[in-house]
Amino acid sequence: MFQKLRPFKTGLFLGILIMVLFLIACKSNFSRTYSFDKNDGYYYHLISYETNENPSKYDRLFKVYLSFSNQNDSIFWDSYNNYKNSFVMKMDSSDKANALQKALYRFNSNDSGAILIRTKTFFSQQFNVKDVPFFSKQDSIVKINFKIKEELSEQEFLNMQQELLRKEYIQIHHFLGNTYDEDKGLDSLGFYWLGTPKQIDSATVKIGNIVSIHYEGNFLNGRFLERSPEHFDFIYGTPDQILKGLNYVIPRLKIGQTAKIILPSRLAFGETGSANGTVPPFTPLQYTIKLIDIKIK
Repeated sequence: MFQKLRPFKTGLFLGILIMVLFLIACKSNFSRTYSFDKNDGYYYHLISYETNENPSKYDRLFKVYLSFSNQNDSIFWDSYNNYKNSFVMKMDSSDKANALQKALYRFNSNDSGAILIRTKTFFSQQFNVKDVPFFSKQDSIVKINFKIKEELSEQEFLNMQQELLRKEYIQIHHFLGNTYDEDKGLDSLGFYWLGTPKQIDSATVKIGNIVSIHYEGNFLNGRFLERSPEHFDFIYGTPDQILKGLNYVIPRLKIGQTAKIILPSRLAFGETGSANGTVPPFTPLQYTIKLIDIKIK
């Protein structure tokens, strides 16, 4: 026998019905605005596009603008600031495991739009981290806005790198203040001393020694970059444990000594910047490093 709904149940039923209809409408609208690539698992949406097709993009260089944001549209990385507006991608489709690379490969010069990639997949592939950062913990996707600006020839790419290198030298020069200080502080190994410790001539650390150090890194504008544990132990001479420039400084110190130095990019994160995107290409850095102890293995 049909039973009449009570007012409370009627209101609840109507509320659920409205919510279901709203979600269906949102999903329908989402499906109309974003296309889904079922092979690689990302959504994409074109805002503007170039009508002419590029017949082949293998081994071609493109200057690209990218910004990464969470689901609240809060940008946490963009190539204009993090890569000095000089982010270049080789459209060779060689990285089969990178969803962003494969997504951008399908577009042409002057195309712009948005790409949605699952959060965990994105951070694993782009920043090589297992844990999703706190600002995206609650997000199911990361939104990438992009514009493929222009194609670069190999020579244009080399010219761009030379210009970034020139700007790096100017940045170091301005930080040190004058040419005299620059020449005085330049070590034969290519880094700059900011106040030279006494007795740096005789090496105290040998390859294979276990050294304990503490260091802190900053950008030249004073912005904090990284800090080691109070006692960071590693085997001296082991590749990729610390930056090349820090490896150069350690043998010049006595136990208990602290040095302040500037590392040019070639002794730090180089022409590509850091893997996690926090350090742009061709970026000099300031470090304070203390040699705490040496143990013979």
